[in-house]
Amino acid sequence: MIFEIQTHEHLHTALGHLCRFLTENGASEHGVFHSRLAATELVGNVFRHAKATAKLQIVLQGEFIQINVYSSVCTTPPKQSACSDVYSENGRGLFLVDSICEKRIVLEDGTVQVIIRK
Repeated sequence: MIFEIQTHEHLHTALGHLCRFLTENGASEHGVFHSRLAATELVGNVFRHAKATAKLQIVLQGEFIQINVYSSVCTTPPKQSACSDVYSENGRGLFLVDSICEKRIVLEDGTVQVIIRK
């Protein structure tokens, strides 16, 4: 399942489809919630930091959900995330994603790939 996401409205629509797809394919409530959170944060990072459009791809692999987020402008997020201090207004998204996923990697083309337990 692949979504082209150009605006926050496109993201909202894609997330609805994503949640239905995962529920229909046996994902747990946690799997659906974590997938939605990861997709929201990663696509939001594309909008915020790359000022670009995103492509969101969901692949089911046995007990896991693989989420790939491609950016139309190549960016490279940090390999290690850190939680911002309590007074910062941003800087927690990647830390949140890392805390809910089994694994996060950045491919050579800048695609962020996360694996979440179904």
